Amino acid sequence: MTIQEQVEVLNKITHVMRESAEFNYEEMACRFDYYIDDGEWSVDSEFSFVREGTLHRARLNDPTGNVYRFVHQLHELMKAHTGGDWKSFVLTLDTTGRACTKFAYEE
Repeated sequence: MTIQEQVEVLNKITHVMRESAEFNYEEMACRFDYYIDDGEWSVDSEFSFVREGTLHRARLNDPTGNVYRFVHQLHELMKAHTGGDWKSFVLTLDTTGRACTKFAYEE
């Protein structure tokens, strides 16, 4: 369980986000909420991007649902690596491709 594995999964998530915004975005963000209930996991997402100064809310362009499996994989990798059990995170990207993550943990 390495940081590199986590970065690779985050790169897969950002790829889905880039495909969903399609072109000319100034910034994009997606909030992923991770739930476990009776041993089963699920993920919700809220995706948005800014184009020409206007905020657009959209669905992730991911007909196979792979992004949700990536989020689950990231959760499991991070939990195994640090013991952290986050419940949600926000992933933002700017036009240069620089990504920033913010994880929220329940107390």
